[in-house]
Amino acid sequence: MKYEIQTQFIYGWENVWECDGKLEYFDTYEDAKDSLDDFLDEMAQSNFNGEIEDEYDASDYRIVEVA
Repeated sequence: MKYEIQTQFIYGWENVWECDGKLEYFDTYEDAKDSLDDFLDEMAQSNFNGEIEDEYDASDYRIVEVA
C-alpha cells in the first residue's frame, strides 16, 4: 500500500503534495509522517523568523492509505 498526505480545503481533503511536478506518495506511514513533520517544523521556523504571518495548523493535514 501507499500513503499520501492530504490537505483540508473548504470543499474537502485533497492530495496536493508534489515532487518533480507529480503527486507524491509514500511507501510507509512513517515516511509520510516524517515528511509532514519536517514540513510543519519548517513552517513554524518560517513563522518564528517573520517570513510568514501565520503558523500552519497540523489539523489541516492527514495521512491516508491509498490503493
